[in-house]
Amino acid sequence: MPTYEGFRLKVNKFFRVKFAEKRKKDLKNLDFTIISNNCWGGMVYESYNLLKDTPTVGLFFSAQDYIKFLTRLDEYLGAELTFEEEASEQGCPVGILSIKDESIKINFLHYHSKEQAADKWRRRCSRVNKENMLVKFNDQNGCTEEDLKAFLKLPYKYKLFFTVKDWQNVPHDECIIKIKQAARKDFVLASYEPYGKSRYIDITELLNKMKQEQVSV
Repeated sequence: MPTYEGFRLKVNKFFRVKFAEKRKKDLKNLDFTIISNNCWGGMVYESYNLLKDTPTVGLFFSAQDYIKFLTRLDEYLGAELTFEEEASEQGCPVGILSIKDESIKINFLHYHSKEQAADKWRRRCSRVNKENMLVKFNDQNGCTEEDLKAFLKLPYKYKLFFTVKDWQNVPHDECIIKIKQAARKDFVLASYEPYGKSRYIDITELLNKMKQEQVSV
């Protein structure tokens, strides 16, 4: 039986693919990297029919591991990817990246095997454009107030945080985008995260701004 979220994701994919080329005509920035804690980055590339220049596609992190990943991004992108023997609760491969004094887990949700996940991860890591990068986070997978505060402090110029909550003890930041959704969840569902142009944010405009500022430097 299809779920409400599953139905929304299928509808969203139809419109992402159907109007991708039209959307792409307004995009001036064609060589960017999106680092995301879930599948959102891959959806954005798909919405413009672009090559996925990021390893964070078709997967998700716990909120705490994602903050670790962003904090030491260069080290983790260069780390060897290994895997747990057992699959996750969702039946997907679970990757492990280890550096000197810590490690993180990656749930490769939309991958059929460890070999496929490892191959895609390595190839996409080599395409990361650190000079033209957007970093996105949301309130899924155990995100706490401390995680959000840590994210806001990270030294990335372009950041987005999607949420359904009011974070009373978190200072206002323009990167925090509050989403209204019909589903009664205390976190934003993937199908509600905006791509292209929406009432919350114009992703095309943001990506173009990134390119303009990169050229002017």
